[in-house]
Amino acid sequence: MLKRDNVHLITDTIDHIEANAIVMADGTRHEVDVIILATGFHANRMLWPMEIVGRDGENLIDIWGEDDPKAYLGITVPKFPNLFILYGPNTNLGHGGSAMFHGECQVRYTMKCLRDLIEGDHRTMEVRKEVHDAFNERCDAAHEKMVWAHAGVDNWYKNGKGRVFANSPWRLVDYWAMTEAPDPDDYIVR
Repeated sequence: MLKRDNVHLITDTIDHIEANAIVMADGTRHEVDVIILATGFHANRMLWPMEIVGRDGENLIDIWGEDDPKAYLGITVPKFPNLFILYGPNTNLGHGGSAMFHGECQVRYTMKCLRDLIEGDHRTMEVRKEVHDAFNERCDAAHEKMVWAHAGVDNWYKNGKGRVFANSPWRLVDYWAMTEAPDPDDYIVR
C-alpha cells in the first residue's frame, strides 16, 4: 500500500481534524475520505485518549466512564452514528482462539454496514439502544458463568465494579455467526 503513487506516509503532528481533512500543526491540509486511528490503548480505558463526540454532543468517555465501555457486538454504540470500533468492549479472547479472527469478523461486519449505508443511499447508521442494551445484558449474564467474573478472581478483564468489560464470553463460531451480517432492524439509518 505504501508504494502506491497516491499514498503518502505522513508522520507530522496533527493539529485537528475537519469534516473531510486532517490539518497538520504547520497548517498543511490533507483531504481524506476515511480516517483510521490506530493509537494503541490502555486496556481499562478503551479508545483513550480520543475525544469522541456523538449525535447529541455527548463525549463517549462521559457515557462509558473511566472503565465501563459497552458496545453492541463490541462494534457500535447508540448515539454515535457511523462509529465502528475494532477490538472494542468484550472482544478480547481469554479462552483460546485468535484476536485476528475476531478482528476479521469485526472488519467484515463493519464493511457490510458501510455497504448497506452506501447502497441504501443513507448518511448515518446507529445501533438501537434496546439492541445494544439487550446484547450487553446477555454478555454480562454469560460472563457470570465464567471463572474470570468470579468475585475471588482478580484480573485486568474487570472494571472497578467487577464487571468483565474486556473479554468475549462467546465461542468463536458464535461470534462469527453474530457478526456474519448486520441485521437492518438493529439499526436506525437515515
